[in-house]
Amino acid sequence: MHVIGTAGHVDHGKSTLVLRLTGIDPDRFEEEKRRGLTIDLGFAWLPLPSGNEIGIIDVPGHERFIKNMLAGAGGISVVLFVVAANEGWMPQSTEHLAILDVLGITSGVVALTKADTVDAETLEIARLETEEHLKRTRLASSPVVPVSAVTGLGLEELVLRLDEAVQRAPDPIDRGRPRLWIDRVFSISGAGTVVTGTLAGGSLEIEREIEISPQGRRARIRSIQSHKKQLQSVGPANRVALNLVGLDRGSSERGDAIVSPSSWRPTRTIDAEVRVLPEWAVGSDHELTEKGSHLLYIGSAETPVRVKLLEPTSIRAGESGFAQLYLRDPLPLARGDRFVLRDAGRRLSFGGGVVLDPLATRAQRSDRKRLALLHRLAGASEGEGLIALVEAEGQLSAHEAALRTGRSGTEPGVTRLDDLLLSAQRLEELQSNVRRLLQEHHAANPLESGMTRAAVRAETRLGPGAFDALVDTIEEVAADGALLRLESHAVSMSPDQQRARDRVLTAIQSGGFTPPLAKDLDADSALLRALVDSGELVRIGDFYLTSSQANEARTRVRIAIQASGPLTVAQIRDLLGTSRKYAVPLCEWLDQTGATLRQGDARILGPRP
Repeated sequence: MHVIGTAGHVDHGKSTLVLRLTGIDPDRFEEEKRRGLTIDLGFAWLPLPSGNEIGIIDVPGHERFIKNMLAGAGGISVVLFVVAANEGWMPQSTEHLAILDVLGITSGVVALTKADTVDAETLEIARLETEEHLKRTRLASSPVVPVSAVTGLGLEELVLRLDEAVQRAPDPIDRGRPRLWIDRVFSISGAGTVVTGTLAGGSLEIEREIEISPQGRRARIRSIQSHKKQLQSVGPANRVALNLVGLDRGSSERGDAIVSPSSWRPTRTIDAEVRVLPEWAVGSDHELTEKGSHLLYIGSAETPVRVKLLEPTSIRAGESGFAQLYLRDPLPLARGDRFVLRDAGRRLSFGGGVVLDPLATRAQRSDRKRLALLHRLAGASEGEGLIALVEAEGQLSAHEAALRTGRSGTEPGVTRLDDLLLSAQRLEELQSNVRRLLQEHHAANPLESGMTRAAVRAETRLGPGAFDALVDTIEEVAADGALLRLESHAVSMSPDQQRARDRVLTAIQSGGFTPPLAKDLDADSALLRALVDSGELVRIGDFYLTSSQANEARTRVRIAIQASGPLTVAQIRDLLGTSRKYAVPLCEWLDQTGATLRQGDARILGPRP
C-alpha cells in the first residue's frame, strides 16, 4: 500500500478535492471549517480501480503552516499536487514542489482544480505553466488532469492517473525495523492513548512491545486500526492508528516515533549530503554557510540544527556538499532518510538532503578518511553502504552495522565472525597476527605443543565467539583442546633434553605407585609439560605417573570393583601398594576420568572403561 499526500498553494482546493474523491472531510477542526483553511494535517483513504486502497494525507498550503505541511510530507510516497486553474502557479506552489523534490518524491499527479471556472485558453495556459515548473524536478513526467470538485469534471480520470502513479512508485520494503513517526496523539474514553502515523521499514502486530523514541518509554500495542478496519498486524506504507497500553497521552507527541526496542538508537550527530535548492526555488543569492539559524524536518519531527560543512566550505543555490549536522533533539534516524532544511530567520525552505551515517562521530574538515567514506556512501545501495562502512572501520559489530546502514548480513569482501563484521583487510591482519603469535611462541617454547587459546585471544581483543570463528578460517592452525598450534609445529628435544626425559621416566616408573613428588624430580617444568602434552606422563595431584602406570592403576581398580564390589580409599591403597598420600589423589583422578564414581566413602564403577 502507498500513502498519497496533497501539496499546493493555499486555497487551491486540496481539501475540497479530497472530500469529493473520498467522501471524507479531512478538515478536522471547527476553525478549519469556519475559515475554509486547512491548518493541520487531515487524513482520508480512497479505493482505486486496481483494487488497491490508498491513504491520503491532506496538508495545509498556507505559508504560516509550513511546519505542519512538512510533518505530513515526510510520510508520503506519491503526491497529488493541486494547482487552481483560475490562479495558476503561486509562491507556495513553488515551495511545496521544491520540498517534494528534496524528499525524493518521483511519482505523482497534478490536479488542475476549479477547471469549471475558466475558459479553455486560461486552462491551457495554467496547464503549460504547471508543466514548465514540473520539468525542473523529479515529477517532470507527472500527468496534469483538469478537474472540478463542483461538477465532477475529470475526477474519474484523476483516480485512474492516481492508480497508475501508485503502481509506478517504488514498492515499500520490509526491513524488519518498523518506525512510525507520530503525527497525532489523542485519547479515547475507555481505550486509552492512540497514536497515528505512516508505518515504514517493517511490520507491527498486536501485543507487541514497542518503544517511544527518543524518550525510551515502553508500551504494548493493544489494537491496530487502518482506514477504520481492525487488524491483527500491519505492514509498511500504511496509515496506522495504534492503541497503546502503558502510555498516557502526555508521554508522546508529534515528532516522536514508534520503534522496535533495541533496533534504533536516537542520535544528535549525523553525516549527510546536503543540497541547496536551485535558483528557481530560493533565488540566486542563497548560500548555505555555518552561520545562521536552521531547522531540520524529518518524518514528523522538527528540531533546530547546527550545520558544519565538511566539503565544500559553503554551498550555493543548485549545489550540494557533505556536512555534519548537530541536532538539538535526538531522533531515531537511518541511513537514506531524507530531510528538509529551513532558514529560521528568513522562514525559507532552502534545501535538504539525505542521511549518510546516522551515528556519526565528530569530524574535522581535514578528516580525509571521513570524506572518502561519505563519497562512497553517497548514492550507494544498502549492500554497498555496508561494505563501505565496514572497510572504513575495519571491524564493526553486526548490531552497530544494522543501526548505521540498515543491514547486518555479509556482502562481498565482508566476513562475519559470530556477531562481528570484518573487512577483508582486517580479517587478513587478524589471521596474520595469530600465525605470528604462534610462530613466536613455538620458537621460544619448543617443548610446548601449543599456546593457550585464551592467551592468543587476549592479543586479538576479540570476543570468544568471534575468536573461535577466526581460528576456523586459518588453515595452518590446529586446535588441541585449550591449546592452539601451527600445523607444522612438533615438539622437538635436544640430546640433553632427551637424556633428561629418560631419567624422569625411569625415576617415576621405578617408584611404582609411590613415585617421587613433582618438586623432587630433577627436571625442567617445560620438559614435564611437554611430556604431559605428548601423553607420556599423567599429572595426578602433586606427582606424575607414566601413561602405562596410570592405565594399570585404572585397570586394577575396575577389575577389583567388578570382582568384589565397591572399594574404599584404604582398599585401593592396599590394592596398589601405596600410601594414603598417593591413594587419595589417585582416587580423585579415577573419578575425574570416569573410571570410578564416588558413592559415600566408597568407589563404584564409572561410565568409562
